Amino acid sequence: MNIKFQLTSIQNANSCFNRANHYQQSSQFDQAVVAYRDAITEKPNFSWYHHNLGETMAQLGQVEEAIASYQKACELNPNSAWSYYNLGELLEQQGRIPEATEAYRRAVQLNPDFYEFQQSLGKLLCQQGHFSEAISSLEIAIALEPDATSCYQYLWEAFAQQGRGTEGITYLHKAVALTPHNGELHQQLGEALKANNQIQEAIAAYQNVIQINPKSAWSYYQLGMIFRDQGQYQEAIAYYRKATQHDPKSAIYYHFLGHTLSLVHHWENAIAAYKKALDLAPTAAIIYQHLGDGLSTLQRWEQAATAYRKSVDLEPHSLEGQDHLGFALAQLQRWDDAIFAYRRALDVSLSDVVYGHLGDALEQRSHVQPIERDADSDLEEAVSCYRKAIELNPNQEAIYQQLNQALAQLNQTEG
Repeated sequence: MNIKFQLTSIQNANSCFNRANHYQQSSQFDQAVVAYRDAITEKPNFSWYHHNLGETMAQLGQVEEAIASYQKACELNPNSAWSYYNLGELLEQQGRIPEATEAYRRAVQLNPDFYEFQQSLGKLLCQQGHFSEAISSLEIAIALEPDATSCYQYLWEAFAQQGRGTEGITYLHKAVALTPHNGELHQQLGEALKANNQIQEAIAAYQNVIQINPKSAWSYYQLGMIFRDQGQYQEAIAYYRKATQHDPKSAIYYHFLGHTLSLVHHWENAIAAYKKALDLAPTAAIIYQHLGDGLSTLQRWEQAATAYRKSVDLEPHSLEGQDHLGFALAQLQRWDDAIFAYRRALDVSLSDVVYGHLGDALEQRSHVQPIERDADSDLEEAVSCYRKAIELNPNQEAIYQQLNQALAQLNQTEG
């Protein structure tokens, strides 16, 4: 009677399992889950019921339940490489990287000759900084499947993260050769070549990206950066303009367009580009500073001071921003405000240039002080500033002249 009952239970379990597999193959996942659970009720210690239930749960997006099913399958059959591998994939999706790594490692131990197991293990080892072990797994994966593009990418990353980019580029070239119409790979290659100072090869890689995807704003931007760094400003400007055309909502493209236009003294166009960048990134202190620089060059001091003030409001610890604000205010003869800005710059860092500017502002303010004692105080402080500037940089003839002029006004001599 007991044997007959067991046979019936096994038959019922097999029937449920076959029905569940049919539902799963027909994408009727909810019905498949019910049938797999019925099979498990009849025969709870058969690992493949749990494995297939895990697979179906994953397809329904019920990841935690799927993980629990795969863990049960692994517990019941610790020699199932695929159960460990599928468990690893879900753990990886959930960001549980150390657990996923161990699941992949177990899959590799059980079946070291399956390249996907080696590849997945190598990828996660690389992410965790275990580069030697990662490279070993990935090289095994390539030996098993020489056309596995992703393995070459992961190998590149493993070498690059160790600062061994020159060695790693070889793998990136192989990945590109395997999938020549993959624009992202060409872009990765371009960035790697650029970082390795292989400029002409990097240009070719970015141009390949553009052939594949003529709207790749990032590639136009990178080409702009390369040509700007080479001093070929007109070519850089053309590429930056292309980048803004294909991605008009990226502030960085307008910012570098403006900066490069300023290098060729196209100030009005540069200012327009900076303003467009600020429309997109209104909290970017450095763009306000560069806008102020353009306006200063055109001697639009009021507008320049406004731009610089916004810059230092956003980034008060910018020595250059505070100094430039002070200079614009000095041109407007707002001596108190200019002096305050220069002092804030010196709070950030000591600078011979800023000490010189502060000395000039104090000397100029001394001429409009209504009380002689205050005028002398400004001149004495100006002398102190010029001397500090000379201490920081003795090779400044102009500062010596300014120092002597201030001393002469105090009826003193430097000596």
